[in-house]
Amino acid sequence: MRTENILADTIDAAAEKILEVLKEKTDTTRTVGSRDNLFYFDGWDGLGASAVLRAIAQRLTTASADGKRALAGQEFDQVIHIDCSMWESRRALQRAVAEKLKLPNEVMELFDRQDEEDDFRGVAPGSRAEVQRVVREMHQHIKKLDNRFLVVFHNGSSEEIDLASLCGFPLSGYSTSKVLWTFQGRFRLKPRTKVDMAMKTVGTTDSFISEDPPPVRPWYGGIDPPMLWSYLVRQEAEEVAMAGRMKTRSRGIIDQPEQVDGCFRYMLDLCCKGSHDDLATHGANYWVCDGIIQQLQQKEERNLSADDDNDWLWRAADALQREMPLYVDYHYQPSYHLSMCAESKPYWISPKYGFNRIPAEAILSGDMFQHYADKLCVLKLSGCTFDFHSPPFLCCHSLKFLWLDHCQGTRTSTDVAGKEDIHRCFQRLWVLDVRYTDCDHILSAQMLALMTQLRELNVIGAKGWDMGQLQGRLPNIRKLRVKKSNDVRCSCSENDLFSEMNKMEHLDFSGNYTTSGSSPMMSLFGPGVSSNVSCLETVVIVDGCDVVQQISFRGCTKLNNLLLGGVIQGLHTLDISGTAVKTLDLSTTYIWRLDELYLLDCEKLCAILWPPKGVALGKLCIDTTQSAPTAQSREENPKRGTSTATAGTSVAPAAAPHGSRPSSEFDWHISVRDARLLGSLEPVYSDSRKAYVEISSPHPTVVGGGSKDEGIFKSAGSREQQLVVNLQRQPVPAVYTDISVDRLQQASEGGGDTLGIMWMWPCPDVPDLPEKRCYMHIQDQIKTKLPPGGEETSTITVPWFVTAKILHVHDSLSITSITSDEYDGSEWPDLEWCRIERCPNLDFVFNNVQNFDFTYQLRIFWASQLLKSRYISTSNGYRILPHLTLLHLDFCPRLIHVLPLTMGLCRGDEDSLRLLETLEIAWCGDLKEIFPFEEDKPNSKDFPKLKNIHLHELPSLQHICGVRMSAPNLETVKIRGCWSLRRLPDIGRSNKVVECDCEKEWWDRLDWDDRSQADNYRPIHPRYYKKTMLRSSVLR
Repeated sequence: MRTENILADTIDAAAEKILEVLKEKTDTTRTVGSRDNLFYFDGWDGLGASAVLRAIAQRLTTASADGKRALAGQEFDQVIHIDCSMWESRRALQRAVAEKLKLPNEVMELFDRQDEEDDFRGVAPGSRAEVQRVVREMHQHIKKLDNRFLVVFHNGSSEEIDLASLCGFPLSGYSTSKVLWTFQGRFRLKPRTKVDMAMKTVGTTDSFISEDPPPVRPWYGGIDPPMLWSYLVRQEAEEVAMAGRMKTRSRGIIDQPEQVDGCFRYMLDLCCKGSHDDLATHGANYWVCDGIIQQLQQKEERNLSADDDNDWLWRAADALQREMPLYVDYHYQPSYHLSMCAESKPYWISPKYGFNRIPAEAILSGDMFQHYADKLCVLKLSGCTFDFHSPPFLCCHSLKFLWLDHCQGTRTSTDVAGKEDIHRCFQRLWVLDVRYTDCDHILSAQMLALMTQLRELNVIGAKGWDMGQLQGRLPNIRKLRVKKSNDVRCSCSENDLFSEMNKMEHLDFSGNYTTSGSSPMMSLFGPGVSSNVSCLETVVIVDGCDVVQQISFRGCTKLNNLLLGGVIQGLHTLDISGTAVKTLDLSTTYIWRLDELYLLDCEKLCAILWPPKGVALGKLCIDTTQSAPTAQSREENPKRGTSTATAGTSVAPAAAPHGSRPSSEFDWHISVRDARLLGSLEPVYSDSRKAYVEISSPHPTVVGGGSKDEGIFKSAGSREQQLVVNLQRQPVPAVYTDISVDRLQQASEGGGDTLGIMWMWPCPDVPDLPEKRCYMHIQDQIKTKLPPGGEETSTITVPWFVTAKILHVHDSLSITSITSDEYDGSEWPDLEWCRIERCPNLDFVFNNVQNFDFTYQLRIFWASQLLKSRYISTSNGYRILPHLTLLHLDFCPRLIHVLPLTMGLCRGDEDSLRLLETLEIAWCGDLKEIFPFEEDKPNSKDFPKLKNIHLHELPSLQHICGVRMSAPNLETVKIRGCWSLRRLPDIGRSNKVVECDCEKEWWDRLDWDDRSQADNYRPIHPRYYKKTMLRSSVLR
């Protein structure tokens, strides 16, 4: 990489010089190995680089005639300006370039699809890589354009980005396209050493361009260095202000260059003075409390306070600090040893009045700050001794920010502080930071009651502090940090500790610990547990915490940033129900005692990242199908049941499904709107945990009966009436309600015997699960969009590790298949009980499994009202069903066959269906064969346990099984409307006689291999068949 220096004293002059550098040299011959495409610009030691790049992009814009001429003069066809100064991720950069290239919508949708997948994989937004398929599309698109382009790139990351591999740009060899980029911009002033280190990691840049400040030569038009520096700072402030205007679309603090300029100079001054550490925490506080932003207001004057009306000021200061973080080590700082020596001795410091040493062992008195009474806004006392009951700063009437570090209290002071002075001083405080200082008085209940305007309280290194004194106080607090403290306790009810802090947005409880024999605070509850309103957005416990055993932020609906890390060894219960957390990240924690985890009403939850050592959860409750109730609904609805584990944890009671236990009684209760979330459970799921899986559509509604049905209810018997009631009262509009009612209407006109054959065997209750049980409810909202020309499909991919014993799919309006082609999807080999009903778009239940030999455990299969289903199983392949005892289907008009059989494909296939006892199918008009053989057919198929056959209104049915069928234990046969069926099972050579309830005409047309087979049946014909039929046409 070569280095080029240019001389310029303005942004425009630098832009002109760089454009000259970017011009392709006519006397240069390019080869395959040529490298003269990527240029880095460092500005004036970091300053001004972003402004120069923006000026170049504006000069070459095609929006004006001058820009078009300038672009032609540079021999570029297109300029692509990408500003990623506020870095998000490589994928965000790729998306920004794709938008500039105007790629087709189907390509842009790949970003959304991959983002969604990464949400459920728990990939942090900042760690998301480029989409490789998009890289190929971008490369092809650029190749088709065949343009010579210039990419102007503001790189906000900490590493060099290879745009050729990330975005498909040809940037070597014969290509004459160019890239001009910089790390610098918006006060992101990287030291030159860090720039060099970052560029060595990739090494694609060909030229490093920097500015050499011109000498002070007024007669040559030069500029004085301090004036140049001020000019560049103002240009940098313009960059920040421009970004602020684009984001906020309104005028405020961050979009006014003069205010940005002043805040930067103030912060730089703090860095030079030293002893102002923790700028990341207090940077914005300094600006507001010391009046920097207020002093710069020119267009409007406001009476600043901590009230909601002026929250805009604090939020603007926070936003500005995010836009311009400083590399403090780049500016003047005393050495580590000097700073440690300085901080070991008493001093006081203020940004306005600098560093002030205090004599050793001196006791501060009230007259020390008399000279600064009306001027001191920010004050830090370090290592000082004074009377906490009569502190020396009471005279500072403008004090907004007080910082006490390693201070000690004494009662030797003779000053008597008046209550009005104390009240006036502490009532005006906005920020209080107390570190390694006795908190008994300064943070007592009486003192906290005075701090009605306090917005931020930081307590670090406290010993034995009673946090219960916070209850009912600090109504305006926004940020509360209690860190690295010993034996913190709570004298009030722990779940009411923050009940009045409804405006609190940030809570940090990191690094707190306890000593043996103490009685520390055992539980940490957020303000949403006992309050209807909570503004809490961020909770931080990153340095471990061995104090609490129970953490609950249930009801904190705005909580979206939960940072947990370190050893939290005592934690037993974690409840973040009703929050907006998207990823629960426990990957950096050690919480081996965690036994209960509650994630109810977490609508946005996509992934859970577990601790590296794992956890053995006894109780897991997840519900992402709905959001947390609003404050109004909480008041209207009765409170839900409370778990015995925690006073703030609840599980919504559910109706008992099919006679089983209520779902809320399962140790693991999981209800998700997207089955991909279940993939997060693999590290904690055990083979011994058996699952009940339920799948349905969201927000079911109840459909009532109409007057048309009332006559049927009256004429039908109890069993038939129950069938109609079941068909009418579905959770969602039943697809076949009208068909069912019409069929029953026709049957009712024929007499009671007709309705008698309508009776169906009830679906058996779900089997009992072992002690380690799991209930899963899945909503069917997953949409898979196929390539252009394809259709959307909806599938449910239950992970392979879930040992599902029970499956109930009902009222699912969009699902097209139960099984999935995903490599990690389940094929339900352990399934014992399966019920599928009212799924109008379901195509098939079980898909074919190639080269996978296993035995199904399925015992009960019940399917009802499947409008589009053509198969229950497309092909059994290498699967057998030796345990199936009941097979029921009704109202599946497009069903062609049910379960294909194989012969000789896998071991044990001759045992398939050997335990089948009941076969019941009704109203499946297209059904041709129930058990077809896929390949070679045997001479016969035995059904040794088959007892009941009930077939109703199957006009296309030709065979039950495509070969001779043997059923020696058959007991009942009921058949109606199966006019294409010609054979019944062979009962065998015995004296057993089986009643066959059927139409006489159908019976007379049956085919028999041996007429003696018919002697084993006794036909029973309905009375309606004997009615006199019309002898002439009704037409006239």
